[in-house]
Amino acid sequence: MNDIIIIINWFILCFLIFVGIGYIVLLFASIRDVLLRFQEIRLGDVLNIMKSQSLPPVTVLIAAYNEEEIILESVQSALNGDYHNTFVTVINDGSTDQTLSLLINKFNMHKVTPIIPQLIEGTSAIKGYYVSDTQKNFVVIDKEHLDKSDSLNIGVNACRTPLFMTVDADTLLEPDAISEAVFYMMVRPHAVAVGGAAYILNSCKFKDGKIIEPRIPHRLVPALQACEYLRSFVINRAGWNYLGGSLSFSGAFSLFEHKAIVEIGGFDIGNPANDFEIITHLHAHKLDSDTPYQIGFTPAATAWTDVPKNLKEYWHQRVNWQWGTLRSLLLHKKMFFNPRFKIIGLFSYPFFLIVETLGGLVELAAYLTVFITWYLGIINLYTAVLFFLACWLFVTFLTMSTVLMSFVTYNKYRYLRDLPWLLTVVTIESFGFRQFHILARLVGTIKYFFKRQKK
Repeated sequence: MNDIIIIINWFILCFLIFVGIGYIVLLFASIRDVLLRFQEIRLGDVLNIMKSQSLPPVTVLIAAYNEEEIILESVQSALNGDYHNTFVTVINDGSTDQTLSLLINKFNMHKVTPIIPQLIEGTSAIKGYYVSDTQKNFVVIDKEHLDKSDSLNIGVNACRTPLFMTVDADTLLEPDAISEAVFYMMVRPHAVAVGGAAYILNSCKFKDGKIIEPRIPHRLVPALQACEYLRSFVINRAGWNYLGGSLSFSGAFSLFEHKAIVEIGGFDIGNPANDFEIITHLHAHKLDSDTPYQIGFTPAATAWTDVPKNLKEYWHQRVNWQWGTLRSLLLHKKMFFNPRFKIIGLFSYPFFLIVETLGGLVELAAYLTVFITWYLGIINLYTAVLFFLACWLFVTFLTMSTVLMSFVTYNKYRYLRDLPWLLTVVTIESFGFRQFHILARLVGTIKYFFKRQKK
């Protein structure tokens, strides 16, 4: 029995070392990518270039379900952008609150009969199509309730521009966000998707869709997520962007080529991680058809999004995300270690499946086996404590690195008085919250493999 436990411990140790090496590589790659993007924006006079009226029009698609508290701010942030050729479409997913009526009253909207081609089939029924008398570039589509993916597919069908951007209804765009994303796409041949960086809206002061005072969340649960988001966008997405293999962009804020999304049949209905699936699907389709393409990420394009305020909301979100991520990956399992899919098949896909998606389960097993081996007397208390300390130091090191990069480059959290609180949150993240997150992922995994639909 002891021999079996020791073998399991060695396997877990080797796996964690492999994971650590992978994240170190991503960290150094992300430093290079972030600095390149920062220099590109700082020296390239991007915003003046993007003021031209001849640039391709962009439609911002906002899928909304019961978002009466913030929907007007979200729409206003998109309308306030400095990119001239912007159109905004809100797809109301059968909200039962005042979301629709607030939009109709605020923007003086009236109902019309549109002609919407079924480029993507299988969408739910449209109940109403509204145009604004005060904002000629703004429309609202009211539909039967289904889910966000269905709403976006209807938005894609109604879109008349070559580019569109998906924005969550609880997200505020910075004025230059669309310009930065379009610039990144235009200067890269065959680009079909561009992801932007998302920061935490909770505790920020905003008015009329504009961030007045960006702040680190003062409540613990959103503040802990701020650490997660920094690691996700600065290390994960920027690192993979430099290596050429990101599979995950933020659903809160991503830019797409309209034609490319229509070709693959739109967003995966019923998938709470549709943002992950659409990028994975694009990679699979383009590589399978041997079509030249690029999918990129720029931290210069920024949005602020609302996150769960308590552990109950956080648990529900992360269980669904794990369920959806597994669905997204396994829909395209043919890429797993398949050289035909190049860096995506040989590196990105296996890393996302084994490390990002299932790695937390191995970490949970590591906690359990270390405790068991200590309890059985196979290792002493000093060794057990040393293991937990090493895990804490590594996660803290990664987060501290992202915080430093954030402050010396884009510096979205501008107030130094927030830094001590952020560093405190980074320090305590591994003591309980990280394990809570892993348990949520475990439940999401069990639900997926036992074919239990998300709630």
